Amino acid sequence: MRIVFSENYNLREQEIKFVQGVVGLYFIYLERLAVPYPFSSSRLIYIGMSESRQNSIGLRLRGHLTGQSGNLGIRNYAARHSTKFSYYSLDVLRRGGTGDLFQLESFFLRDFQAHLGCFPICNGQAGIERADVPLVPLELRVDWRFFDESSATET
Repeated sequence: MRIVFSENYNLREQEIKFVQGVVGLYFIYLERLAVPYPFSSSRLIYIGMSESRQNSIGLRLRGHLTGQSGNLGIRNYAARHSTKFSYYSLDVLRRGGTGDLFQLESFFLRDFQAHLGCFPICNGQAGIERADVPLVPLELRVDWRFFDESSATET
């Protein structure tokens, strides 16, 4: 299964409401600014997960926007730069070989690291690793080009 990013929303309260109750992975990125990573630049700054409807993507994004999540990097980027998000629901992602969100998030973080040289800047350098969750081969190929510097919106 090829993962491409095309749907995107502004990281603002009005658009966060669209993903209330959604479980899955979300991707926060800067509209016009690319971060220099070791292998290439990318506008992607964070890969996150919502594991339940009670802690949905919408609630997680709201926490990042307000700083309640504790990730001040995302809040500060959003305060100074046009910031957007994209997401994939668990229903779609499970076609890649697993319904375990921890495995899926770990796969995306490691794939980003393999392509760009480290985890997204707001994930930190450790990301989230769970030793108790075995990695299984997934039938996913991620197209990270959507987040390339050349894809940035011109002002």
